[in-house]
Amino acid sequence: MADRSFPFRHKAWFSLLLTSCVLCSVAAQASDIPAFPSAPVHRDVSCRVAFSPGGGGIPLILAELEQARTRVDVAMFYFSSEALAEALCQLSAERGIQVRVLTGTDMDTTANRPVLERLRQHGVDVYVVSPEGAGRLHHKCAVVDGKVVLTGAANWSEAAEESNHEDVLALYSSELAAEYLAHFDEIQADGKRLEGPPPSPMARRVNSRLPSPPRNLPGTSATADRTRVYFTPARQAILDDLIPLLKNARTVDVGMYLISDRELMDTLAKISTNATVRLVVDSVAVNGRGLGDLQTLWDAGVQVSSFHKDRASMHLKAVVIDERYVWTGSANWTPTALDGNYEDMLWIDSPALARLYSENLSAIRTDSRSFETKALDLSAADDSRIDPDFCPDLPATGPRTNFTDLGRVPFPAFEGSGKVAYLPDEELQPALRKLIQTARQSIFIGMYVFSEQKSAAPFTEEIVSDLEAAARRGVYVYMVLYTPPGTADRLDEHHSNRAERLRRAGIDVRLALPTVPLHMKTVVVDLSKVIVGSHNWSEGALSGKRVYESSALIILDAQEPKLADFILSRRTISDMRSRDLWRQEITTLRHLTQSSGSARDDLLDQLESVE
Repeated sequence: MADRSFPFRHKAWFSLLLTSCVLCSVAAQASDIPAFPSAPVHRDVSCRVAFSPGGGGIPLILAELEQARTRVDVAMFYFSSEALAEALCQLSAERGIQVRVLTGTDMDTTANRPVLERLRQHGVDVYVVSPEGAGRLHHKCAVVDGKVVLTGAANWSEAAEESNHEDVLALYSSELAAEYLAHFDEIQADGKRLEGPPPSPMARRVNSRLPSPPRNLPGTSATADRTRVYFTPARQAILDDLIPLLKNARTVDVGMYLISDRELMDTLAKISTNATVRLVVDSVAVNGRGLGDLQTLWDAGVQVSSFHKDRASMHLKAVVIDERYVWTGSANWTPTALDGNYEDMLWIDSPALARLYSENLSAIRTDSRSFETKALDLSAADDSRIDPDFCPDLPATGPRTNFTDLGRVPFPAFEGSGKVAYLPDEELQPALRKLIQTARQSIFIGMYVFSEQKSAAPFTEEIVSDLEAAARRGVYVYMVLYTPPGTADRLDEHHSNRAERLRRAGIDVRLALPTVPLHMKTVVVDLSKVIVGSHNWSEGALSGKRVYESSALIILDAQEPKLADFILSRRTISDMRSRDLWRQEITTLRHLTQSSGSARDDLLDQLESVE
């Protein structure tokens, strides 16, 4: 029989190994560090972080690119930076460095296209990647010489450095860089090389005025004790490691451009009973259906605030847990980011780095609005600029029959009393501007024509400015505009341009489906003041020079939430077709109105008829 006993030296080795395993296990439990069984954890990684605006994010990238000697690999969602484009062209055309750029199909046909073509002309290998399903390439990262990883929330654009709140993180690790390069190779297989005519000698000339990077690297250095990278789609791997940390946390600070993932939001709500949870989001997360989700978090005890600033965004996707762990990268907390997009998300164990992110998030919160429930008190509204004699008394209405809207949601008519005035032609705009300027809580608009013609500018630009000013002072503004059946229609261009500008101001603008024409000309202010009639927002209607129009101004004695029901029902024309979506819209309405219990019950009752 074979001797199964260990020699002494083997026994000693085995005993030492067992003791080490036990000690490691105890240490891991004591520090609550995830086991990370499915991917490597990189130790003692040097890093440097820069925060925008004005913190040196783009200069940090430029400085690292300047150090390139062999190759540069880039995966970028949005690429419009002139300086960074010139840097890559110079590396490829003048220094002979291999440069590869991966981008997505959605950006290839829009903002990125001029930059991509220019890079190709200077010898850069450009690939347009299309992930399977409904996802997109959403990376904002690069690898220099196979040893430096550049990542974070910042696209390679001027806005990322000059106006937005962003992070740029440089990590110095060949092992970590190898993981990124392997991922780049994998997603390149889902792409197509950008082809075109060979570059001309003139096309390969590089701008000699490219600014030199600073000698001292921008940002602040730190050491990451442990680092792990996740590449999405990877929901389960991320949540398996992130959620336990959240559940055991004492403090959680989140800066997230978009947040809508139900599992993560439910986790934040649950842990807020025992932990301090702070969340700052961009204004885009407050608009539309996102408002209801944030209200739920606020009600659960999460300290929610939102960043509102013209032509700037809170674009971070960063989390700090217990002043020790940092989660950052390109991924928002959305189902699309976790389940469909190509993204990167980093877990970093570094108290020094966590402190830097916490300080940055604290500064952003100071410059943001606390998410507090707004109670409508129309008695405090400033109506001083509306002549009380302008409107005669409106008698109380009697019961009306219910009607059914396109979404098969019934909306009972309401009873009330107030004042009404006739607004012919040129008298509409002064009354409309007074209402917008005195709005305190909400403005709902449904409009068939919102002209962008130069002849209409004296009338419509003043209205646009009033709406932007209302949004800046905290008024919730919602607008739905008509969409013509064909994109060749000039009105489609006008409304698309209007929507883009107003959305930048924090206004929730929807474009109705062309299959169901929207012909409304209705404005509802603070759920108590209404303009309804035939006036489009155009030069002909507002000036009274080309057509005869008429509208009515109605000022009710008390707020009437069912006016908002009427406007919200028009969302069924665009994208409201399910009970779940309607529930979110009603939650939004609750936040805006804080109406009485009976009124809220009425709103919820309406949901029962939605199929």
